[in-house]
Formats: sequence, structure tokens, C-alpha cells
Amino acid sequence: MRWIRTIVGAAALLLAVTACGEETTANDRSEQESGLAPVARESPQTPEAAVQDGPMSEELIDTSALPEGYPTEVAVSDEGHTLTIVAQEGGCTKVSAKVAEQTEEQVTVTLVESEPADENVVCTMDMRYPPLTVELDEPLGDRQLVLEHERTTH
Repeated sequence: MRWIRTIVGAAALLLAVTACGEETTANDRSEQESGLAPVARESPQTPEAAVQDGPMSEELIDTSALPEGYPTEVAVSDEGHTLTIVAQEGGCTKVSAKVAEQTEEQVTVTLVESEPADENVVCTMDMRYPPLTVELDEPLGDRQLVLEHERTTH
């Protein structure tokens, strides 16, 4: 579980570092060499996008419908249109995510854990934490994110 936080944190740090870097153009170099003050340029990223993108605070996520001990890590990207949710699967189970509902107040995402219908299948006892991505119709903004869990067979 620790490595997931490390990966999510490293990815957020990498995004922050690359977003904050300045690009020096030929114009900038010629202005610096001539002694003229560089012209201020606007950042292509809007303040709203900078606030929305990145890891979500756990206080903003309703995880009451998840099993106890289930991961609750979510990152927002693409100016609020994309959610990356760390899920849990193990042995023979496979997990997927689907957007169940999108209203003005909340977005509900269901994490579906699918297990084999045949009870005679031998499964390993390992746990995996795959990141799952879902796309939203509108940016998440200030809507609450509700995570639900469902078990099915395949």
C-alpha cells in the first residue's frame, strides 16, 4: 500500500515540476542579451485547472460504501474530467470502474470486483492495486465523489 502512495506522490511531484518549468525561447535570449526587460507572458494553464488537477483529499470523498480497508486514493486530471482511482483486486478477481451517476451535487463511481463463478478454481492469495481511470461528462469541480463497491461473477 505504501508504494501506491509513493507512486501517486511521485507522479504529482513530476507534474508540478514540469508544469512550473520555464521555456526559454530565442526571443527571451535576445531580450536578455540586449539588456531589455523580458516581456511578461501569461501561463497557458488556468487557475481552476491547477486547483482541480492532482490528488484528491480524502475528506472530499465519500467512502462509506467501500469494504473496510479498501484503498481511498483518487487523483484528478484533464482539468477535472478524468478520475484515476486506486482499486483492489486479488487472486482470481478483476476490478473495473464505471461512472454510475453524475448530478450537479455528486459523482458516483462503482468499483466492480468480478470473481470466477466456478468455485473449483484455484486462486493465488496476492493483492493488487491497479489504478482505474474514468471519464466525466463535466469537470468534477466542487461536486462530492462517492465511491461504491460491487461484487459480481464471470
